[in-house]
This record gives sequence, C-alpha cells and structure tokens, in this order.
Amino acid sequence: MQVAGTALKRCATLSEQAIALTQKLVRYKSITPDDAGSFCFLVRKLQSLGFDCHEVTRQGVRNLVAKRVFGPGETLAFAGHLDVVPPGPLELWQSPPFAANIQDGRLYGRGVADMKGAIACFIAAVESILAQCTRGSLMFLITCDEEGEAEHGTAALMSHLKQQGIDHLPDYCLVGEPSSRKTLGDVLKIGRRGSLSAHIRVYGRQGHVAYPHNCDNATHHTARLLQRLLALEWDKGTPQMPGTTFQVTQLNSGEFVDNVVPGACDVCFNFRYSSRFNEAELKRLIDDILLDLDLNYDIEWQRPCAPYFNQADEFVALICNAIEAVVRQVPVLTTDGGTSDGRFIASSHTQVIEFGLRNDNIHQVNESADVQDIADLAHIYQLVIQAFCLDPQRIMDAQAEQLEALT
Repeated sequence: MQVAGTALKRCATLSEQAIALTQKLVRYKSITPDDAGSFCFLVRKLQSLGFDCHEVTRQGVRNLVAKRVFGPGETLAFAGHLDVVPPGPLELWQSPPFAANIQDGRLYGRGVADMKGAIACFIAAVESILAQCTRGSLMFLITCDEEGEAEHGTAALMSHLKQQGIDHLPDYCLVGEPSSRKTLGDVLKIGRRGSLSAHIRVYGRQGHVAYPHNCDNATHHTARLLQRLLALEWDKGTPQMPGTTFQVTQLNSGEFVDNVVPGACDVCFNFRYSSRFNEAELKRLIDDILLDLDLNYDIEWQRPCAPYFNQADEFVALICNAIEAVVRQVPVLTTDGGTSDGRFIASSHTQVIEFGLRNDNIHQVNESADVQDIADLAHIYQLVIQAFCLDPQRIMDAQAEQLEALT
C-alpha cells in the first residue's frame, strides 16, 4: 500500500506540474513572432533541469536548441513552438485569452492546445523522472515562428544543427502539434503529404472586346491551361497517406472593365502530394504542359514542403503503447492535415511523429483544453521518455508503479 500511495502521489504531482506550467506559458502573449518573454522563461526552466541551451536567432526570430546527455544511447527530441495566432475579438472570449483560467474542467487560453500545453507536458514529464535517467539524450527544438511564414524558425534551427554534423541531429523527434481529434490519443500523425504552390502569370494582348482580332485574350489561354491541369489524374494514396490533390487558390485577370480584353491573367494553385511524387517531378509535369500549350508566361514556385513518412515501426509502437496504457485508446495512424514543422526535421537520420492535445478548437475564439487531457498527455510523454533514458529494469519498475496508480 505504501508503494501504491507513493506512486499515486507522484502521478498527482506530475499532473499538477503539467497544468501549472501550461498556465504559465499561456500567460505570455507570444503572438508570432514575438516571444513576449516566454523564450527566456523556457531557457531558465530548462537550464534549471541541467540542459545546455543554445539560442539560434535568424532575422529576429528566436529559436532554441536545448540538450542533456545522460549516457550512451539514442537522442529523443521534442519539437514545439511558443508563438500563437492572434486571439481575435476579445469580447467573444468567455475568459481573457492570456489569463489561462480554468473553468468547468477546461483551461482556456490562446495557444493552450496549439501548442503550449504539449511543451509544458513534456517538460513536466522530463522533470518527474530526471533523477532516474542514466542513458540516452533528450533535446528540445523550440521556435517562435511556426504560425507565420516559418522561414526563420525550425528550418533555420535544423540548418544550424546540420552544419555541425549528423551527430548533432536527433534520432527520433516527437512534435507536440495537436493531433488528436475527438479524444486524446485517437490519432497519431506518422507523416505528412508534401506541399507545393505556384503563381503563373499568363500574358496576352489587351484590347477592345469589339475588335478581338486586335487582341489576345489572356484569360482564354489561362482557361486552356486550367483545363489541362484539372484533367490530370492523381494517385489514390495509401491506407496511411491520402492521395495527391490539386487545387486552384486564386484566379485574377486584373481590374474588371466589361469592354476590355485582359492582357494578363494570374492563376495560383497548390499541390498536396503523396510520397509517390517529389517536387522535381511536379515541376517537370507543369513545365511540359506549359511548353505544349505554347503560352507566354512567368512562373514562380512557392513554399515547397517535401512529404515524409515514418518507417520506424518501433518508435510508432512505443508511442501507441504509451497512449493505450494511459488512456486506453488505440490511435489511428495517419498523415492527413496540413503541414507542420515536422517537415524540416524529418530525414533519413531522424524519424518524426506528431502527437499532442485535441485540435477541435485551435485558432478559434475560446481555445481550450481539458485539464484531464493535459494530465494524461504528461503521463504518456513520461512513458515515452522512460524508454529512452531509463535502464530496462528501472523502466519496468517505473511503468508498473505508474500504471498501478493510474488504475
């Protein structure tokens, strides 16, 4: 009974620390890319836990690499962002967006789910077992520019690590994006489709609509282009990864006058593509169509993001087992949704998985998270960290003690 009582107390302490730390982080008004003091707070916290912290700043964006080595073994990284989107109309919030108040079992605040809650849970989980860690390494990869253009955030941070050599890259990375849908742990993101956008300006010759022989209608040429693009057939994907899709995002022939033939037309579009394609293949496909149509055009390719897919079955199984142990949930493995900073981290050396709180109200007025979800997420992260940093016998003892208390 004494052992169970001690374990229960430890579980309660972890839950309380995760919730309290989430509140502290949410209270920083860190709207992209202003960290509003949250960056220094996080550095002080991690330094107090023995982490070596190094700031990587690019164009005013603050990024953090923090690492602690416990012994021989692999490196597990946690990636997250401190920046949040603007709160929107303040009068629509039932609790001030940066007050981090708890009402009816939910913690309200901008960024609580996306994704300060996950950062807090991982730190609390690390702190709870720090004295027992004897092998492997833990790393934090934190940026203040994920919700914006993300040009100088995690991409710059990873470029910095790669310049130091492959030994400085983590073996595994857990991204704390809010991946869960209806219940905590119902979804695990094991990859993402790639994304590629383009802006094409098709040229013609402006003129009077009554004299079409003196004009060259740019919108007609653009219509031919779109007809070809929309007729393309794409792959259907896999059970884990949706197929490739093509969507027009903007069409503009300039200021409208009903007796003028447009001399130029802009069309913007986006590919979300599966691992069956790559960036070069998509560009070549569009170039061939443009060449075949003999158009006069300019093209600008924008915001390329390569797809990635987690092949590390052991890493996937480890997190799935931790989720099932804590919340009795078997997650669906998927790669759907938009892009995330995982795209900058994933490589042949680093396997990436995204798992965090529920995403049902992120970026909305009254963003909130169930406090029980925050507590459970901290315990799931704790089990994952134990697998990397505790010796096998201590892992079994710790997990048995934790699960006894949770049940």
